[in-house]
Amino acid sequence: MARQILMGLILGTLLSSCGKVEEPEFRRLSNFGIRKFGLQESTIGFNAIYYNPNNFGVSVKEAALDVYIDSVYLGKFIQPQVVDVANKAEFSIPLEATITLRNAMNLGLENKMGKEVQVRADGSVRVGKAGVYVTKDIDYKGRHLLDLNLIKNPAGAGLSQ
Repeated sequence: MARQILMGLILGTLLSSCGKVEEPEFRRLSNFGIRKFGLQESTIGFNAIYYNPNNFGVSVKEAALDVYIDSVYLGKFIQPQVVDVANKAEFSIPLEATITLRNAMNLGLENKMGKEVQVRADGSVRVGKAGVYVTKDIDYKGRHLLDLNLIKNPAGAGLSQ
């Protein structure tokens, strides 16, 4: 019981010292590309770039997102490594997934190059500081131009810059 009260006091102190907590601002997707190519399945990745408007840094521990392109399920993307986020700074969350050749063919990417596609991501992310983590839901929808400029570093897609 005393332990729970102590943890509550520590958490309350941390939250009150932070002031108003603002949500990170989504900026863009970058470095989309193929990490590993195979005939049956391939690993693809990209970075989700955000801005932290808060006066404190955090760590992004885990992210798992179901990603859809124009309503076609692409796969479950996971974060391969912890990301430390500085205060009032841009940060990049690497995400990667293994997709089957069937899912890749269902996308019909050859017909979508140079066009905008609807990207939807549903999932969650664990964010925290000093060993205290909370899970935040992610429900993202946005339109993105699908062109070859998006694929700048296929071998390093999804890796931190």
